[in-house]
Amino acid sequence: MDRTQNCAECEFMRMYDYGKRIYYCDHEDRIDDMGKLSVGELPKGSPEWCPLNEKNR
Repeated sequence: MDRTQNCAECEFMRMYDYGKRIYYCDHEDRIDDMGKLSVGELPKGSPEWCPLNEKNR
């Protein structure tokens, strides 16, 4: 069964708050240089570029 990774459960998810909560992925193997996930709230699933999704495929 292919389970979609949830960023809220991920050990690599980080957040900083400079007026707005900005969530990002801190995984060293991400293919997105910024690693930005969202602003305000976490997405329901994980982005297409998530390195953990790549390993599960």
